[in-house]
Amino acid sequence: MKIIDSYTEIAACFPNNTFSLDAWRAYAASISPELPEKCLQDAAEYDFPTQVAPVLAALAAEPAKAHQAHAAFLRHMERIPSLDVDATVVLYLGLCNAAGWATELDGRPAVLLGLEKIVELNWCDDASMTALIDHELGHLWHFQHRSAPEFANAALWQLYTEGMAMLFEQRLAGDKRYFHQNKNGWLPWCEANRDSLFAEYRRRVMAGESVQDFFGDWCSYQGHSDVGYYLGSVLMWQLAQRFAPAELANLTERDILNAMP
Repeated sequence: MKIIDSYTEIAACFPNNTFSLDAWRAYAASISPELPEKCLQDAAEYDFPTQVAPVLAALAAEPAKAHQAHAAFLRHMERIPSLDVDATVVLYLGLCNAAGWATELDGRPAVLLGLEKIVELNWCDDASMTALIDHELGHLWHFQHRSAPEFANAALWQLYTEGMAMLFEQRLAGDKRYFHQNKNGWLPWCEANRDSLFAEYRRRVMAGESVQDFFGDWCSYQGHSDVGYYLGSVLMWQLAQRFAPAELANLTERDILNAMP
């Protein structure tokens, strides 16, 4: 596993304490020639002045949180166990692309950790950083061990892949009920509404409706964000009792549908 820590170079993106896109391009290119365009393309649908610039300004205004997140990143990367995952893990300044992004960079599997999003979401402590990194590595493990194609059904594929990443993350944590989202009664609410949540998700799968409100900190279902991660975790722990890891990585749409309550 390769680690790229660009924390000390991020300040160069803020000459006179103001974000400079030109300075950022040079900074990102120093990490990888592919990175500037990769981030810009991913963020192309954002309105930069209202959706990106305020997050970048908030990062510059909160150096203590950035420092806390960096320290948590270093601690976790020092103690992370040996894993069967090929990855480059990059701590960098993105353009609000994601706090964690399992992708490819320079032809290699990579986890991109966007410091601006990590600070915005207040995932700066050790537990949150550990969960974030392990979850994204879980995605890479899954993709590296899967030979079958993606599902045709995007909603089922998202439930499956996020569930696999949760299983990987929770196994490393040694706690199948660990969710970094578990604040303000989130997990008890998910558990109390488990059957109705699965029923609604299944209904949308069959109807071809969007499940976006089940995933992402910017969305919510019945006032609760990220409930799709809970459903995916429950599903994959159930399937892990029947399938070996290599088999779990290559499940079919029918396997997932049949396992849903």
